Amino acid sequence: MMELTPMHISVMLLLTELVLTGVAGFQIYLFRQVNAARREHLELRIEMAKHNGRLEAFDKALFKLEHRFEKRLEHCLDAYFSNLNQRTKS
Repeated sequence: MMELTPMHISVMLLLTELVLTGVAGFQIYLFRQVNAARREHLELRIEMAKHNGRLEAFDKALFKLEHRFEKRLEHCLDAYFSNLNQRTKS
């Protein structure tokens, strides 16, 4: 069996420390990546909520505008056909 010299023990302790430091560093890296992904996801959800809110308001405004346009068109067509009927009667 091989004897462990103080130098061998120091090297093994150094390697163990390096591996543990590497593992801890990788965990910190993953933690930061997960936090960044969560933050981006939250920002995306906030943007979507703002956007959808705007879309609903935009849809309501568009609906009102279409409704006004239809009323105006009906009024113009009624006036046109009324004038046309009066001309044919005369």
